[in-house]
Amino acid sequence: MKEILKEPFLLIIILGIAICFILLVYNALAKNSKLAANAEKFLAGFFLFTISGATGASISPFTKLHPSVLYNYNTKMVTVAAQLAIYLTLVFLLSSRLRYTLQNILNIIITLIVKAPFISLFLGVVSFSGFWSDTPEIATKASLAYIGASAVAVYIGKQYSWTELLRLFRWISFVAVIFSIYYAQFKPSIGRHLKGWSGILGHPNQFAFFMALTAVLWFLHALYSPKQRRLSAVVILLALFSLQNANSGASKVLVIVLLSLWFYLNFVKRLPVQWAFISVVLFLIVSIILIIVISDNLESIVVGGLGKDMTLTGRTDFWPQIIDKINQRPLLGYGSASFWQPWRGLDDPGRDIIVIKTQFKPPHSHNGFLDLALQVGWVGLSLFILSFFNNLVKAVTYLTSAKLPEAGLPLVFLTYTIMTNLTETGLFGVTSVWFWYIVLTVRLTLDTNTKKQRETHRIREPSSL
Repeated sequence: MKEILKEPFLLIIILGIAICFILLVYNALAKNSKLAANAEKFLAGFFLFTISGATGASISPFTKLHPSVLYNYNTKMVTVAAQLAIYLTLVFLLSSRLRYTLQNILNIIITLIVKAPFISLFLGVVSFSGFWSDTPEIATKASLAYIGASAVAVYIGKQYSWTELLRLFRWISFVAVIFSIYYAQFKPSIGRHLKGWSGILGHPNQFAFFMALTAVLWFLHALYSPKQRRLSAVVILLALFSLQNANSGASKVLVIVLLSLWFYLNFVKRLPVQWAFISVVLFLIVSIILIIVISDNLESIVVGGLGKDMTLTGRTDFWPQIIDKINQRPLLGYGSASFWQPWRGLDDPGRDIIVIKTQFKPPHSHNGFLDLALQVGWVGLSLFILSFFNNLVKAVTYLTSAKLPEAGLPLVFLTYTIMTNLTETGLFGVTSVWFWYIVLTVRLTLDTNTKKQRETHRIREPSSL
């Protein structure tokens, strides 16, 4: 690359060829709406694959395309410029389709502000977090990346049905399983961790959580799509095999919780909305207690069954320290991506958070809710919690009015969001958990709106030119 940059003539030729290719692709997509729609789905899947888990896919070129590159302190400007150029080019290629699909975006935004006010206020707080951060440049860049990813999630949520979203996730997870097994077996420097398999997701716990959701959603596909049960069975076995090799006990509990939830929903669906809501809340409370108790006493419960995992005992040594840090800036926190900054040395806000017994310095809170509060304070956390319960009410309402399996998917994702952020991070940021949370917020808001209003959200596909 450096040699090419040193040869202006060669660089001009390459740029010229690239521009011609881009224009040819744009012309093809502009003339064929079906091709443009398929290209949009492929690019959406590509983006979701890039941000999978809490830190994204850990293989090239996805590490260079992850939006976190935009606010990493050691990222070079040429890398930032290249990433922005790639994303702007992709938007340009889809612009002929976006002219149609974005016609109703103003109505969608207004609906979200009115019907989902807490998440709207939350994103507003995030947008301005650079003003109170000690590293305003990083916080501003991070906020822009967070808002940008959330904007893509809003578009995906409003554009696709639950059936299409489930299909999208299934194929992303299928590719992730295959890549992860390959890297774990043949490139262990990337696909393995001291604890166990990490696949392409950087850490065994995050990898195992993703495999748990993969196994459950493909299981649901097997239940409701008999013609593809063989394929579903293969993916389920591969996901469970990968989960077992990740050595994460919490992820095994997660599989049980999500499957139990699904069969429980068949009973809840028949109840009046009020009782259905109470039943779901009780299930979540029991599940939270279960995963905490099992994680905290994992070795004494089943040393050889669930496998060893980092217990809550280690986490509870530094969680009080993190809460003290939040209380030092209680209202709005430290700003986006502005707390865990080890490169700042003595100026790092998290420098003195340490487990004294083991001298372990955590790279994050090992709790998504605490990490969120560090960035946007108790105000931000309160807005998120209110948003979560708002979505929970909508999800129960949708469950009682729609048909399975689509009707139960929002509650599966909400439960997954809670369970995976009790002992790990990834709730807020450019992560797949956050992305899907925004998607389900948008989808639920539209699906529980009045029928007349729902009709205004539908955009007819443009015919091929």
